[in-house]
Amino acid sequence: MKRNQWAAALLAILLFCCGIAVGALAHRYYATTTVSAKSSSDDFRRRYISEMESRLNLTPAQLDKLNVILDETKAQYKAVRDSYQPQMLKIKHDQINRVKSILTPAQIPAYEQLVAERERRAREHEERDRAAERKRIQEPSAGH
Repeated sequence: MKRNQWAAALLAILLFCCGIAVGALAHRYYATTTVSAKSSSDDFRRRYISEMESRLNLTPAQLDKLNVILDETKAQYKAVRDSYQPQMLKIKHDQINRVKSILTPAQIPAYEQLVAERERRAREHEERDRAAERKRIQEPSAGH
């Protein structure tokens, strides 16, 4: 009987260790996919250029032209975003006012705090993207 008890204890310990291993792997996978989901446009650009370079065997001159094309395209996207930004802000403020209209006076301060926190996070995200873009522009092109 003692032999069966030792075998059961050993199996329980083995099962526990397998659970730890699976948990650690799941956490690592989750953390990796979470980080990659928040990658910046700069990371996307690097991957895009790297893939274009390796799959199409681009020359340094072609890489320079590709970078110019990407810079011009980004500027065009920004111009379009800037042109509709005032309209988007008006829609956003209208939504905030409409939401406030359905809230009780006691709920409004909490809602205003929630809106302020969301706007702060959005500004921080935008500033991180700008800093990454400035860093990319200041870095000399690696290997070119």
